Parts: sequence; structure tokens; C-alpha cells
Amino acid sequence: MKYKFFLGGKDAEMKEIRNILVAEGLAFEDANLAWNNAKASVYAAAIETALAEGFMPVLVELVQDIENELLAQCVVIDHHNQYVDRPASLLQVLNLLGIEPTRKQKLLAANDSGYIPAMLALGASRKEVEEIRSLDWQAQGLTQKMITEALSAYAQAEVINGVIVVKMPQFTIAPVTDAAFWDQPSQNLLLVVADGRTVYFGDGEKCSQVHEAFKQGGWRGGNFVGNADPKLQDKMVAYVLELNE
Repeated sequence: MKYKFFLGGKDAEMKEIRNILVAEGLAFEDANLAWNNAKASVYAAAIETALAEGFMPVLVELVQDIENELLAQCVVIDHHNQYVDRPASLLQVLNLLGIEPTRKQKLLAANDSGYIPAMLALGASRKEVEEIRSLDWQAQGLTQKMITEALSAYAQAEVINGVIVVKMPQFTIAPVTDAAFWDQPSQNLLLVVADGRTVYFGDGEKCSQVHEAFKQGGWRGGNFVGNADPKLQDKMVAYVLELNE
């Protein structure tokens, strides 16, 4: 099968997928998308061209906002929302290509699908964990100023019903989740972002309940759930806190 890959939002996993495609000499397009703007429609014309040229388009972590007829002709690789039970996208790509993952790739995949606990479950040391997390920060384009602001917000966090509630000036969440993990591995963490986005990190059952309650404008990962609608922020915060009473 002749594949052409269309890449989603920037993070360490997506960067490694790109590296694999380059090393294997495979066709791909990378629009350098931010995670919150990774939509298949960005590539719609290019996907149609790829099909006309005999490629099988592979959509990697892209919101499926293209026509169903076009989508049906593509391979979808993702492990978020309705695909949350799938392996990490990096592992799906390697499996598609018949390549065995390296130790680093296993850790990158674990980081993306199950965060720090998944890496620790693979026997990773704290040094290995922090190296992988650093790669993720770099891939997301975090500057030192952004990291400092995020950690300052974390330093002012409140604990309500056992939930660490952090009011964030911007959507720079990785430094906060990492710092909070070593303080509270259960990751009962609620991030309230000034732009209206709300993200909750907790156990799978609670995340499922929050996602069901706030699906509209929301997203779901293995141990987190979020919503981008500012109008729902207060309601989501109240719901999470009540859920933890």
C-alpha cells in the first residue's frame, strides 16, 4: 500500500512520527498545526489530490471535519475521544509500517497515551521520564517565560475537595501537570484557563463522567478531559468539584 500521511498537532509523539516518515522516505504533509487547530479540513484539497495520485491518505490525530465520503477513503490514526481505547498514535503508525518500536519510542507513546504513570509502568526512571517530558515541552514550543508563568500559577493553586485547582493565564499546561504529578500522583488536577478552556486530570472513571457531561466542544484522552467553550467553564468546574466531594 502506498501511504501519504497528514500530520496533526505538534507534540513529542507527532515529532517522532515525522522523524520516522522522513527516515523511511514516505510521503507526508505537515502544516505545523497547533494541537487545538489540528483539523482534517486543513488538508482537504491535498487529501483529494493524494487519492487521485493513488495514495492511501493516513490522517494522524486530525479532527474529522471533512465529508464522510472522503473520510471513508482514509486511514484514521488517533487515540483520543472515540479512539481512546486504541494504542498511542506512534505505535499505530509503527504497526502500519511493520516497524518494531525502540525503547525511546515506547516511552514517547506511553507518555502521550498515559502520561507519566504509563512511563513508570514501563520501568522508566525519573530521569528518563523528565527527558521525555522535556522533549514534549520543546515540541509544543514552550518558552522559559511561559514555563515560569505556568509554575507561578501552580504555586498559587487551591485545593478544594482534594482537587488541585489552578487558574492559568494561558494554555501552557505541561509544566503544571508535571509539577503536580510528583506532588500528587493521583493527578486530581483542574486547570481553569483565562481563555475559557478547562482541563481536568483524574482517574479514568471520573474523566468519563466529565466527558459525558461536557461533550459539546470537548475532548478526551486517557487520563484527562477538556472543554474549549468559555460558557461551560463555570459549570464544568462546579461539576468536577462536586464529583470529588
